[in-house]
Amino acid sequence: MNKYTELSDFEINKKVAEALGLISEVTHYGVVAKSNNKDHWFKFDPCNNPSDAMPIIIDNKICTAFDVFTEEHDGGNWVASPAYGFANERTRSNNLYRAAMELFLLMKDAENEG
Repeated sequence: MNKYTELSDFEINKKVAEALGLISEVTHYGVVAKSNNKDHWFKFDPCNNPSDAMPIIIDNKICTAFDVFTEEHDGGNWVASPAYGFANERTRSNNLYRAAMELFLLMKDAENEG
């Protein structure tokens, strides 16, 4: 079960930053982050910004596709699934990057459990 579907993009962004080991803070701009070895802060929005999301998607081999019809929904949705491992895990969202970030967090949860 996907425990991340009820969270806001903001909450997902913060959890992704934490999972990546980024130093993050919450500001009126949203989540801002920096890596340990850099001094500059940047807005971090992987649920909506392809510049933030695509490196995560590529590095973690997350596959995405648009499912035109699903029984669970009255129309299409973006589907994210891992290229390998976690065989039954999939996420769905009307936002491609959001679906991938939810899957990324589920993959990190599975890594931490095993």
